[in-house]
Amino acid sequence: MDPSKFGPFANTVAIACALVATFSLLLMKMFGRTRRWTWLAGSTPSFLVAAGPRAVAVSLMASTYVLINKSNYGCFAVAAIFTGAVTMTTVFLFDRARLTYVHTIPELDASGRPRVDNRGRPVTKAIVVGTTSELTTEATAAWAEARRPSGNSLLSLLDFMSGSGGSTLNNPETLWDRSILAAHASYLTLLLMVAFLAGTTTLFIAAMVIDRSSK
Repeated sequence: MDPSKFGPFANTVAIACALVATFSLLLMKMFGRTRRWTWLAGSTPSFLVAAGPRAVAVSLMASTYVLINKSNYGCFAVAAIFTGAVTMTTVFLFDRARLTYVHTIPELDASGRPRVDNRGRPVTKAIVVGTTSELTTEATAAWAEARRPSGNSLLSLLDFMSGSGGSTLNNPETLWDRSILAAHASYLTLLLMVAFLAGTTTLFIAAMVIDRSSK
């Protein structure tokens, strides 16, 4: 079946949809679905976190469709390579920031025991943490005291967090200022949004370049 009989834009849409589907599948395998990370933006619904990048992507797609032609598609190929490099860099930065600032902790029930789901698997949730250099003065002193020779010199910061915080275990706000945690969460959210924007734009421009070069 020839998609072009459905209109001049049909070929581009078909190519773009195939590339976007492939990119989305790969990104999902790496980091999971978008809603897995939208908790970084607080109570904001998952579709709103992706709405901004999608709106910008649509405007870039429209501009590309209007401006690209047989004589200048090479320039757009260079632009696709650039946005592809931005995507790769952003994904790398997001993955490094995820490993640095995101920690998975078990959820506890009312009695303080770890919760399990219907299949008996432990229920966990992700929280944003800081680094050792960002600890509050009180937290730094308490951690140093816990790691003295009379205590446990191998006690990690995250293990220490699981035992601090009074009645609320694994509370990062007992070790770091809220503004620091918010800054890390915003940074992760921004990287995720840029990755989606740059990735989608790259695939559309690439689809347009392929379509124009074949005509």
